[in-house]
Amino acid sequence: MKNLLLFLFMVNTLFVFSQSISVEAHQTEVNPTCCMTLLDDIGTDITVRNLTNSTIDILVSRQIISATPGTINYFCWTACYGSETSISPQSKTFGPQHVDESSFQVHFDNLETDPASATIKYCAFVENNPSDSACTVVNYSVGTPTVLDNLSTTYFSDFHPNPTSSIAFLDYNINYSDIVEIVVTNMLGNVVLIENISNQSGTLKFDVSDTRAGLYFANIFVNEELKKIKRLVVSN
Repeated sequence: MKNLLLFLFMVNTLFVFSQSISVEAHQTEVNPTCCMTLLDDIGTDITVRNLTNSTIDILVSRQIISATPGTINYFCWTACYGSETSISPQSKTFGPQHVDESSFQVHFDNLETDPASATIKYCAFVENNPSDSACTVVNYSVGTPTVLDNLSTTYFSDFHPNPTSSIAFLDYNINYSDIVEIVVTNMLGNVVLIENISNQSGTLKFDVSDTRAGLYFANIFVNEELKKIKRLVVSN
């Protein structure tokens, strides 16, 4: 009887602590020397694995352990969400043993605060069973503001003013031979505007007075290659 009880205890323990998901950050120590993103901040991807032979719907979350005041952090999962979002509004369906190495993207922006750091805990969990989860911790650090631009004389400013409820401007300077296309999308990836640049320098004007409030991304393609992504917040 004692052996039977021990066996049942072991089985129950294994059941309680069973795990359907694993997560692994590509980088756990993130800084400008290793991990600059197209959004001009620092970040990394987190690999999410379905360890089961069943189809499951997975949500992700973010918990701020510590962060320098004046900085922001956010994540992407099927779409990119603002810094006020801590749990993804949408789930992603994983088939049996499915692995996704790039949908869970995490970001930290020091907003010119120097030095700046943050420690953030990221988790993935089964939508209909939040206790079935896996987590990882990512540390961010910025010593001095770093601007990386691989476009030689090509330059794109941030949107200004930002946020805006009416007009936003984006300054630019491009090489004579550059072909530039700017594709603006909402958080769901839907295209809301496409703008082509022909002049070598100038300022683009975006009228967003009739645009729904929210976070938008300007994907900047230079010679058909995605080179920069600029954020634009449209307010009411």
